[in-house]
Amino acid sequence: MKRFFLILLTATTSMVASAQTPTDSTVTLGEVTVKARTVIQKLDRTLFVPTREARRSAYNPYDLMFGMAMPHVLVDPLSKTVSANGGEVQLRINCIKASQTEVAALLPKDIVRIELIENPGKRYGDESLGAVVDIIVRNREAGGLVNAQTTNSPIVPFGENTLTAKYNRGHAQWGVSYAMNYRDISHAHTDRTEDFHLTTTDIHRTQTGIDDRLTWNDHAVDLSFNYMLPERYTFNAVLRNYYKSAPHQGSKSMTNQQLYAQTRLSQSTLSPSLDLYFQRILPRQQTLTLNLTGTLISSERDRRYTETLTSGRSLADIVTNVDGHKRSIIAEAIYDKQFKQVAFSAGLRHYQMHDRNKYTGSSPVTSEMDQSRSSFFTELQGKWKTWSYGIGAGTTRSWFHENGKSHTYVTFTPTLRLAVVPHKDGYLNYRFSTDPQIPSLSALTDVEQAVDTLQLVRGNPALKTYNVYNHTLNYSYRFGKWMAMLTTTYAYHHRPVMEDVRVEGDHLVITQDNQRSYQVLNIAPMLSVSGVSLFGMKDLLTVSLECGFTRYWSKGNTYSHTFNNFYYNATFMLSHKEFALMGQARKNRDYLMGETIFKGENMTVLMAAWNHKRLQLGAGILFPFVNNYRTGQERLTEVAPYRSWTYVKESGNLFLLRMNYHFEFGKSYQAKERRTHNRDTEDGMIGL
Repeated sequence: MKRFFLILLTATTSMVASAQTPTDSTVTLGEVTVKARTVIQKLDRTLFVPTREARRSAYNPYDLMFGMAMPHVLVDPLSKTVSANGGEVQLRINCIKASQTEVAALLPKDIVRIELIENPGKRYGDESLGAVVDIIVRNREAGGLVNAQTTNSPIVPFGENTLTAKYNRGHAQWGVSYAMNYRDISHAHTDRTEDFHLTTTDIHRTQTGIDDRLTWNDHAVDLSFNYMLPERYTFNAVLRNYYKSAPHQGSKSMTNQQLYAQTRLSQSTLSPSLDLYFQRILPRQQTLTLNLTGTLISSERDRRYTETLTSGRSLADIVTNVDGHKRSIIAEAIYDKQFKQVAFSAGLRHYQMHDRNKYTGSSPVTSEMDQSRSSFFTELQGKWKTWSYGIGAGTTRSWFHENGKSHTYVTFTPTLRLAVVPHKDGYLNYRFSTDPQIPSLSALTDVEQAVDTLQLVRGNPALKTYNVYNHTLNYSYRFGKWMAMLTTTYAYHHRPVMEDVRVEGDHLVITQDNQRSYQVLNIAPMLSVSGVSLFGMKDLLTVSLECGFTRYWSKGNTYSHTFNNFYYNATFMLSHKEFALMGQARKNRDYLMGETIFKGENMTVLMAAWNHKRLQLGAGILFPFVNNYRTGQERLTEVAPYRSWTYVKESGNLFLLRMNYHFEFGKSYQAKERRTHNRDTEDGMIGL
């Protein structure tokens, strides 16, 4: 085996893709030298170096991440989605925030390593993330690229399709990408049992769902331009256009065998945005990065709820139509400086938004909101003897104004990270962070709308920003091809914004309020083995098993609930030459928030693929052992408890076919990737 060295700096800002592909050889770190590693622990992240066999058996990064069995990361290679630690994953390419389409277009042979950042800090701009996955790729030096990936079902209308192309000339690069996803379901329904303890009466309702249609399709077209002078500066411009149409999102039910209820709901969103990026490389290992993003969001939502007795008499006809228009600007500046033993970062961010939602129908009202957020952060990372450390601090000012009412809040957010190598092949680290959580626009809006004849949903412009205090202790140990990890996390939410369900006369009002506290404790052991050779076949098997226990404490102003949840996730991948077989079995991580328990479906998936040069053909099946997909909710409030299950017949035994193809051509320059990528997606409408 060829041996060479890959130097990995401690600072996140100095990580740049190597010109050669790392293999399972000696790696020199700032803290410790480790031999024969494909998993490397750093102060604030875990580095995963894919083997040559793993790259060969995968067609895109989602296949690769699935086969690498990254701890705490759930990858669905069919729909190309990633989640971690019960939350959303922010995807990046060479430290730059990237879309699902951009990530899918990467070729595994160009991937140097994948970096998993759990409990990400201020630099990533979103404190609610479950993790950040940064894919470090080799910058292309020859050939343009066209990449087409399709996953569709021959049985029901289901599709995930992308097409990406890049063309290079001189110091400039042009790119275009298009993604089109769709669903059309005819057998979806919700069964619900609920009680209402109102001021003058008690009501019990049993709703038996009737199959209804669910359809949606979305289209994303991105046009990009990049101009780069090596070691001097990079300019990047992206025009993004996103459109989603969901004409059928309603439901039907029969209540107590005598009342027919129907909700007709259609939605559409059009969102163009312009993203401008500039990076200047300064002398003495300094970098200045600027980013400006402007976004327009136009949304329409039409909802009609009707109740009719079996005798034919109409009891209710509630119409709510919303026409929304939002415009926003996000500006960001980040300065990085690399010293011999220490890395320093500082940044400024500002977000300015205006939102106007016009509600027509049964309760007409117009809501106009203005919101801004300004934040400053600094971070210092380094080492002292056998210890590595990271110290950061930030300040965020948030402001909100609606209908003559305004609020201003200032929060201070320190962070601390410590790491040590307690013994050979072991790694121990601790992270603490304080994250401000700003209420969403939909929760802040001063609007009240009817859900049905008994329930009202109401915004609360008096909501206040609150802090979340996160603690994470992680220990990992590697022995040969095995890796064991134990992670314990604890989060305390002080005065969190959670649901508030109250009775007003003969109506139930559902709103949000700053409650007393919300706590989450999670203990998650994990064991994996990769590249096991069996029956004379080298690196045939990779297996991962993760299980966990989570306890929730939700304390409101008038309620207190606890909930325990056990979950697991098991994955395997068999790969030999041009063939691969992948499987996953997962017990969902249900959770309690406010007074509601959210229950997901236990996932099972099998997929087989054949890779031959530029072509991949594959087939897979979702939920092979069930004939009906379901998710559920349970509300624990004493005044109006309920249980519900939503079933989707078509998702059970869902058979899918995959065909992917790419080719490279011509010559290209070494296009430098961006470090930031901002986008605004919230429309500010109150949910019904």
